[in-house]
Amino acid sequence: MNQGVMIKPQYQIFKSEGNGSFETQLTECLNCFLSFLEANPDQKPFIARVFIAADNQEQFSSRSKWIKEQQKVLNIPISVLAEAPELPDLVLIEAGFVSSSSHRVEYGKAAGISYCKIESSGYSEYWLADVEGEEEALTENARNAFARLLQAFLHLGIGFNQIYRQWNYVEQIFGIQEIEGKSRQNYQVFNEARAEYYSKYRTVSGFPAATGIGTAFNGVTIECMAVECDDEVKTIAISNPEQTNSYKYGQEVLKGEPQKSSKQNQVPQFERARLMTNGSSSRLFVSGTASIIGQETIGIDDVEMQTRVTIANIQSLVSEENLRAHYPELDAIPDKYAYLRVYVKNPKDIFVVKTICSGYFRNVPITFVQADICRADLLVEIEAEMVN
Repeated sequence: MNQGVMIKPQYQIFKSEGNGSFETQLTECLNCFLSFLEANPDQKPFIARVFIAADNQEQFSSRSKWIKEQQKVLNIPISVLAEAPELPDLVLIEAGFVSSSSHRVEYGKAAGISYCKIESSGYSEYWLADVEGEEEALTENARNAFARLLQAFLHLGIGFNQIYRQWNYVEQIFGIQEIEGKSRQNYQVFNEARAEYYSKYRTVSGFPAATGIGTAFNGVTIECMAVECDDEVKTIAISNPEQTNSYKYGQEVLKGEPQKSSKQNQVPQFERARLMTNGSSSRLFVSGTASIIGQETIGIDDVEMQTRVTIANIQSLVSEENLRAHYPELDAIPDKYAYLRVYVKNPKDIFVVKTICSGYFRNVPITFVQADICRADLLVEIEAEMVN
């Protein structure tokens, strides 16, 4: 990679103007999206997420199908997610863009999965979206999603070693169901599928930055960003001095019974953040972060406290002191938020969470959606990306 040439994305949020029907709001969102593209021909979208409200699986499937028909026109990676925006919005679009004057941007399908490839000298970045499991039972659904991701990687000539950032959307994430006579938590079932594929196909140390979050419907959906780069680019796992790494959690914080063939539940496998730098430029991917100190939930039943603790955790994680502790040679400090996404368990709490976040993060594109967090006692989770 040429020194100083690093992808610096911008993110935009597209919403409707009024209180119309879902179809009316979606049409307005798409029109705003298309107007942005027309007004900014240099900016090419590399991923879009469409967050929608739905009352049941049938309604979600119908709305998702209609949106994916539009994808055939847009030809970009799009995930449709059953995470409702704040009312009166029934739908919103969050999209990332990159300058095509500085980078080569390519779109296509790999084993049926939409992708965007962004290239610079000595560097390629792959964005894949809407990798859905196609089985009904969650165990098979999660494995099928990873199997489809593997097939896409094989088509592209990359692998699980290249995953740098991953999003894992799990239906009813902390729900418990009976599987083979055991009371299994859905998140643990997903963690087992992830560990199975990481153990088989990931041979590098450490893990991607990741978000594991609930959706109302639709099994498991995976998104990821994978990176191929030369030696000019360094990638470093970043831990948080205030939090235990997830893959070192004790069994006491993992819920539900382990699978029949094991005595222990599978720990989540992700880093708190990942830093990417080429010396003169840097990006920092902040995993989904919640009100956890050590491995314990802080502020139970107190959404205001949980929001403030979560923000404090992020500030500790992204601080120059912490980044230099992990990579002393770091010259370009990522100090600007490119976007934040805030997941709130209870819709009634979104206003309070939004008010607190607005006081800390000014002039940053922020998406607020309703979603279950990976622990039943967590009320809010925040993820981010930063650039210098």
